Amino acid sequence: MKRTKISFVGEKPIFTGSPQIVPGGFNLDREKQRFSVGDIIPAGTLAIFDEVTRKVQIVKTAKVKAIGTKNKKVITLYSNGYCSPCFSVGDKLLQAKSVSGTFEDAPSIVSIEKPGVSNAPYVITLSAEISGLAVDDVLVEVVESSTNAAVIGEPNSLTIEEVTVKEFETAIDVTEDTMQYAVMERRVLPIPDSMKDSTKRYLKANSHIRLSQTY
Repeated sequence: MKRTKISFVGEKPIFTGSPQIVPGGFNLDREKQRFSVGDIIPAGTLAIFDEVTRKVQIVKTAKVKAIGTKNKKVITLYSNGYCSPCFSVGDKLLQAKSVSGTFEDAPSIVSIEKPGVSNAPYVITLSAEISGLAVDDVLVEVVESSTNAAVIGEPNSLTIEEVTVKEFETAIDVTEDTMQYAVMERRVLPIPDSMKDSTKRYLKANSHIRLSQTY
């Protein structure tokens, strides 16, 4: 796998310093999830890496910015010029705080309007309303577990840099240790409280990923 040198400096970095990169190289796992060629996975996105398969799965999340008044299936998500959701048409979504029910009943994305320019809205239309959904709720992609809907897994890492999905293999680097540094949580896609430890300062599945509210 080809690798490029990564810089953690720039106009708006997401880490307070250089985190440790899991060595060896990984590829994006596209067996359980939908991605289209050209999709962007932002740096600092929740991920699950497997050292045996050398593959990485993405925990897709987004925060609700607005809900249609006439059609509550139309939802605007928070996005900006450097961090937008990475959903695909066909993904099934539920509120991160209450993942339950069957996979079949979970609403799916039927269309996506992605930002064409910086700060344009990111709007999804669902196959059905999500009961009780409110502004600032976090949505998460769910997959099938037996017949139930479930989050793809507990994230144990974060993506290191922005990744563009390729036609075939997509190389992707992750960190499992921010060392003495931290990820600036308010600059990345939302991390649900259910995926944090009791202090809300570390990932529940990996206490070496430190979260910071610095902005």
